[in-house]
Amino acid sequence: MADTPFKFCSNCGAGDLHAANEREFRCPACGFRQFITPIPAAVALILDAQDRVLIIRRAHEPGLGKLGLPGGVIEPEETGEMAAARETREEVGLDLPASAFTYFLALNNRYAFQGYEWPTLDLFFVARVQDFSSVVIQPSEVMEFMICPLDDVPLDDFAFESNAEAIRRWRASV
Repeated sequence: MADTPFKFCSNCGAGDLHAANEREFRCPACGFRQFITPIPAAVALILDAQDRVLIIRRAHEPGLGKLGLPGGVIEPEETGEMAAARETREEVGLDLPASAFTYFLALNNRYAFQGYEWPTLDLFFVARVQDFSSVVIQPSEVMEFMICPLDDVPLDDFAFESNAEAIRRWRASV
């Protein structure tokens, strides 16, 4: 992984940015400062009437073949709840309104993308469904899905520790 995702100044195009610290990079030509800040992501913890959770197996990197929860980057003009609903629809075909999602907690994460490990702030939202009979996976996003009782979730198989920790904390809260 690279030390910085920035190869050129986004203001003047000069190369050779200097690291002021691990999150700030300065352009020697124009003085412009570029920062690495956490990227917000929404993650859906979806439970059925039997308190079983929907788990996915990732179909792409990072974490190809590992377990996770539906989720992804929050897009401009979206709330966390809107992003959780969109990602759930895109990945597993469950068409839930944003109002079905309730904020649970935020956890830090790292996400490898384009040769750099970006810091993310994963915002977890909980939604409930009667059952998972209408799940239809998107093969470019999800290899398979499983429905697990909370105590049987294989936490060591998750791509991201933040996802496993959210499930641990949800189990402790109920």
